[in-house]
Parts: sequence; C-alpha cells; structure tokens
Amino acid sequence: MKHIYLAVLAAFFVFNATAQSVASFDDLTLAPESFWNGSDQSGSFKSGEITFNNTYSTVYQSWAGFAYSNQTDVTTAGYTNQYSAITGIGFNGSANYAVCYPVPTASVSYAVPTKTTGFYVTNSTYAYLSMKNGDAFAKKFGGDTGNDPDYFKLLIEGLDDNGLPVDTVSFYLADFRFADNSKDYILNKWTWVDLSKLKETRSLRFSLSSSDNSVWGMNTPGSFCIDNFNDKAPTSVPVLSQVQTRVFPNPFVDHLVISGIKGMARVTVTDISGKTVAEYNNVTNNQPLNGLQNLKSGVYVIRINEESNQLTTKLIKK
Repeated sequence: MKHIYLAVLAAFFVFNATAQSVASFDDLTLAPESFWNGSDQSGSFKSGEITFNNTYSTVYQSWAGFAYSNQTDVTTAGYTNQYSAITGIGFNGSANYAVCYPVPTASVSYAVPTKTTGFYVTNSTYAYLSMKNGDAFAKKFGGDTGNDPDYFKLLIEGLDDNGLPVDTVSFYLADFRFADNSKDYILNKWTWVDLSKLKETRSLRFSLSSSDNSVWGMNTPGSFCIDNFNDKAPTSVPVLSQVQTRVFPNPFVDHLVISGIKGMARVTVTDISGKTVAEYNNVTNNQPLNGLQNLKSGVYVIRINEESNQLTTKLIKK
C-alpha cells in the first residue's frame, strides 16, 4: 500500500510540474484592450512556471523582450498598434497572448531543465500590415511584381547552462521565396511551432531576420505574438485556412456571410467575455447569417466548426 501511495504521489507531482510548465498567459490580469510592457521595471514576468524576459527604458519609454496583451486591433497600421496580434485574439479564442520584440534577442527560462514541446505563433498586426502593404520604413513583401523573394524568419535556440546554443529551430512568419507566387504567405493565424527536436534546456533564445534590411538593420517591424507556450502538440491542424475561408462584412451591421465552407458548418458568435450571442447550425457556403442587428456595437468573436476543422476570428459590430 505504501508503494502504491508513493507512486500516486509521484505521478501527481509529475502531472503538476507538467501543468505548471505551460504558459497560456490567461493567468495574467489585464483590463480589456490593454497590455503590460514592463514599465513597472520588474524585468520579467511569469506565466505558469515559465519566465519571460523584459527590459524597459524609462528614458525612451520603450521596451524589448516580451510583453503580454489582450488588444484586438487588426486594422490600424504602424507603431502605435504594436501590442495587437493579427488574429485579434489569443489561440482558440482566449483573451491574453504574449508579444515578443527581440532586440536583438529575447529569452524564455525555466526553473529546472525542461523539454519544450512548442508554442503557437502568429504575426503582430504591426508587422503583418507592414509586410502586406509596405510603409514609410519597410517594403511591401514581394515588391510591385510579387516576385521579390522576401522572407521574415524566426529563430529559436535551445541554450545550455552556460548560455550556449545546443540546437536550433527556424520558422518562417512570411515567405515569398516560392517560384509559384500562389504559395507566398504572410502568417495571419495561430500556427504550431514544433520544438520537440530541441534537447532539454534551461532557456530558449529568440531572434528575427528579414530580407528587407538597411544600414540601420532590419526594416520589417521586429515583433511577433505567441500563445500556449509549451502546450501539448496538436494532433491535427486546428484551424481552417484563412485564405479559403472569409467572413464578411467586417465591420458588420445586421448580418454576416462566410465564404469557403465546403460542406456544412456550425457557427457560434460570442462577445469578448465569451458569452454566446448567436448560434447557427448546418451553415453552407455564402449563406447569410441574419439576426445580428440588435447586438451592441463592439468586438465579437466568431467560431466556425466544419468537421474537425475550426476557425476563430474577431469581428466588429458597427
């Protein structure tokens, strides 16, 4: 009986340590449409048992490393909108996510050596709109013809106790290097980055590189967003392609239309707190979803479930 008790106790501690090693960022408190950027000079923050580094300059009122946010602005271009993810919401409809601005690197650390599974990543609104349209500082990816072989790459390094890299994983946040331009993309959905090949480490280091550079360094806005860090790896792709599935009009007044549904889907609309305000079953391609005229103006979330696939995105009611 004593051996059984010890085995159960050990299993509990193993499970508890695993649960604590996931950073969902939903254990961090934020007012609606706000962010934390280290202005309190704390130098870092923790979600679960994982520490995310941060530096803040009181002279320039600027930050680097990691911040966390629940902002939902997917339309405003430029530096003033540096804390929003292009998805407008966290992974799987959650409110909070982290924003990373590596200058030149950012780091994540564990209390004990840990095997990292991976994390979900997407572009910040600032970086996405800059690459899509160009701005005063950075080029439009692909150039005027669409043939420029542009890229925006994230590098993740696993570090040993001496801070030396033992293995690396790279992931493209945007890639226009394909001979077939139809394959070019700028990431605009939460996508899993698999880090299972990395050895057990105490810390990870993040850095960015781009094809668009000048004598001052990288022109592409150097930020991206992450969520559910060190979560379980997905067993299948959890989202519908945002290239093929589109929700419009956005902003909307009294109805919505979803294009790109191949069969029939279940659609749920919730407010920003998660309360369901509308549900539709057996929705087909380009079918109008009516009855939304009485909703208050503000931000809503739509979830589209088609068989095993799911799309979650943000909507604005006029």
